[in-house]
Amino acid sequence: MYTNPNPFAVSRSEVVPRLKFLTWRSGLWVCLLVLGLVGVVACQRPVAIAEADYRKNLIGDWVGTVGEMKESMSFRADGSFIAQLHPQGFISDTLSQGVTGTIRGSWTIAGKIIQLKVLSAEDERLSNRAASSQILAFDPAELLIKSDQGVTTRFIRTTGH
Repeated sequence: MYTNPNPFAVSRSEVVPRLKFLTWRSGLWVCLLVLGLVGVVACQRPVAIAEADYRKNLIGDWVGTVGEMKESMSFRADGSFIAQLHPQGFISDTLSQGVTGTIRGSWTIAGKIIQLKVLSAEDERLSNRAASSQILAFDPAELLIKSDQGVTTRFIRTTGH
């Protein structure tokens, strides 16, 4: 029996399975890299909505927090809106003592300015019957506005337009 003096020598029958393993492993790494890149691209922020499309994209339901109140707003295609204000805090959240206020009215938009006119209010005391807010950022999932009092609020879309 012949013994190869080189201890590092490998026969052809040993090399082929190693090459197949390396090829399979390399393919796995390529697949993982591609999936990772697809995941990063999918997680990027949605494209901002053009100002000319603000009106049609505002229609739908939104929720945000304004001061100590959680606010849900529904903008309708006919130019009406309904807003519900839900108090937040220990008593409101744990003992259900918070009363939800409802505001109804009309809305218009010109450029980046949303105008609200209140027609009725239930369980809410309003100091103004009209308000305006400037759109700071707007994409299909999120709306960032600044009120005429200088308060900035982020609203998240809950239903489509």
